[in-house]
Amino acid sequence: MATSTDPQARGGAPGPSAAPPADPGVRLRLRRLSRVAGVLYLAIFVLYPLSTMVRSILVVPGDAATTAANIAGSESLFRWGLAGEAAVVLIEIALAGVLYALLRPVSRAVSLAAALARAGEGVVMAAGNIVTSIVTLVMVGGAGYLAAFSVEQRDALALGYQEANDQVVLVWGLFFGLHLVLLGWLVHRSGFLPRLIGILLALAGVGYLAQSFGVLVAPGLAGALDVVVLILAVPGELLFAVWLLVRGVNADAWAGRAAAAQESAL
Repeated sequence: MATSTDPQARGGAPGPSAAPPADPGVRLRLRRLSRVAGVLYLAIFVLYPLSTMVRSILVVPGDAATTAANIAGSESLFRWGLAGEAAVVLIEIALAGVLYALLRPVSRAVSLAAALARAGEGVVMAAGNIVTSIVTLVMVGGAGYLAAFSVEQRDALALGYQEANDQVVLVWGLFFGLHLVLLGWLVHRSGFLPRLIGILLALAGVGYLAQSFGVLVAPGLAGALDVVVLILAVPGELLFAVWLLVRGVNADAWAGRAAAAQESAL
């Protein structure tokens, strides 16, 4: 007597191999989403270092007068750096939505949490880094009402806002570290992206969290923790961006996860 090997015939749930292949429309949308995510991620890799490099050129730690003179004398350059940071904020929020759409079949709740964490990073970056730079421009702008402050006071305030800018990085680093840990878990569990990338992303998240908490508690460790972040974060994030741009997600596996998630929600 023959026995059926079909899981559905035995009353069980179909395994991943039972899922039908993705239709051409789904493949095309996934390919587009993957490429958009990869381009946005690589744009951040280019824009953010260039934007922060502008600040590092103009801001002289501990020298308020020189810092104020540099920013006032190179206001256009400083504003370009500010515009770059603003672009990064918008890209971060858009990327959060794209990654949510790609990884939602793995876990809607965790994917939403990861998206909110990345969007939160963008909001903190806007409220902190961008606002402090705008106030710095006001301080060095020489408006008439600033005569209530002495030149030394205005210069000191300008430098103080820029040094506060460096501390705000630690705040959004908490959100970004959480995002990367959750993103790494999603990628590792997905089945349509390489598990190794998921592990590297989670390690990157641990690096950012270690940097933020470590510098807040022990500022003297800032230099060492910067190196830790570079070692842990760059490989995983860069590999993830390039993979999305070049290879994208496995459309058949994605469709299988999406079908399974839909069935479990019924």
